[in-house]
Amino acid sequence: MHLALGVLYVTVLALSTGTLRGGSVSYEQVAEGARVVFGVIGMVAAIRAARAPALLPRLRQAWRAVTVSLAVLILSPLLVAGLRAAGIVAADDVTHVAFVAALLVALQRFPLAATNSRERWKAALDAGTVLTGGMVLLWYVSFGPYVDAHGLSLAVVVAAGFYPIVDLALLFVVARAMLRGSDPSATRPLRLLAAGTLVLFAGDGVHGYLHGHGQISMHSPWQFVCWITTDALLAAAAAEQCRAISAGRREARGDLGASRHLPLAAVAMAHALMLTAALQEENLYPWGGLAIGATVLSALVLWRQMLVQRESDERALTDGLTGLANRSRFRATSYRNLARNARAGRWSAVLVIDMNGFKEVNDTLGHKSGDLVLVEFAEVLKQCVPAPGLPCRMGGDEFSVVLTDLDYPEQAYDVAGRIAAAMGPVAIDNKLIPLAASIGVAVSAPGELTHDEIVHRADLAMYRAKALGPQTRWAIWQESLEPQPAAAA
Repeated sequence: MHLALGVLYVTVLALSTGTLRGGSVSYEQVAEGARVVFGVIGMVAAIRAARAPALLPRLRQAWRAVTVSLAVLILSPLLVAGLRAAGIVAADDVTHVAFVAALLVALQRFPLAATNSRERWKAALDAGTVLTGGMVLLWYVSFGPYVDAHGLSLAVVVAAGFYPIVDLALLFVVARAMLRGSDPSATRPLRLLAAGTLVLFAGDGVHGYLHGHGQISMHSPWQFVCWITTDALLAAAAAEQCRAISAGRREARGDLGASRHLPLAAVAMAHALMLTAALQEENLYPWGGLAIGATVLSALVLWRQMLVQRESDERALTDGLTGLANRSRFRATSYRNLARNARAGRWSAVLVIDMNGFKEVNDTLGHKSGDLVLVEFAEVLKQCVPAPGLPCRMGGDEFSVVLTDLDYPEQAYDVAGRIAAAMGPVAIDNKLIPLAASIGVAVSAPGELTHDEIVHRADLAMYRAKALGPQTRWAIWQESLEPQPAAAA
């Protein structure tokens, strides 16, 4: 479905370019027809998602609102004709705002990731920063020029602020969702929806620019490109939700990725506009120098904030004693690994490792020596696990390894054998302490297992290895290791 949408999108852009070069049909007709086609495709997928019992009730409500938004898009030619017949001059604006309002409701209904009050406030404040950046942009390109040309009055504010208010509300909701993260069942669809709304914001910015410069009767080709791109992304989001339903699995919440930089981008954009305005005045005193100084100060503060944020992120995902990844990063990496390898047709593997005799080390030599043993074992894992594999400490003397992009299962067995071969005595406080561990290996064919299933199998294999004796052993999951149901009496 995504490939078909991509081909259709490229075809529409090519046709639009051809009409701009003198075709017999105007690019507006091509663009409006394409918007209806994308709307029909998206609405069919959105209806299917809204009726899927496997989705959360709140998520089904969100897709109902998306369905309404796309229905407005499909019927917009008829609605515009009817409104104009009724004497409403701004019929295009009415249908567009109805489309955006339904989309705003949909984004508000999307279930976000569960988090604490502090994290919710952080996401809201970051979204507020993005919102302020959007306000600065719209003031510079559309609202400000219109007010400057027509004077400041209630009528002018209403006329010029109609689009910006709706768009800014949409921008805030999108930013909050992207910065906080979504429920695992809607991560990828929400990202596509967010991308579509950001492109829509850009298209409305073009509309505002034309409005602010007295060209409201004109439609820019870039405006139609933005709107067509938005419609294609909405259809892709609905199709992606249907794909996730068919897959029958929920993906883990990934990291925020590029979305975490949205507040920084908003601040940088605001300062860039301020510098541009100062340079256009051709007078560095007083606003030019102040703008340059404020920009440099903000850049230094943001740079330091990025370093602090990176350090905080690393600390949250790293075991403080060994430097290995912690349980949270193990789980997130395993989820992403399984989902990516399912799409790429590659094998995945998880190793669950439990150290043997570690309690005796703590009891006889003390916890400090025990910590040194854990550090030495972590070094063994770092040396034996090839990139992009991820060694992790789960807590205590329990470790795990995520292996990704495997061409065949034997590659996972080779890693387990390499770890076992590297085990040996280590010198702790002038005493030789043997390192020994039980290693369980479980592999998944592309799309075969979920995270919980592969970890469960690796656990069973580890217990099998531990039952073989105190020396270092490794075992592979087999069907016979699963607990057998009790026979009926």
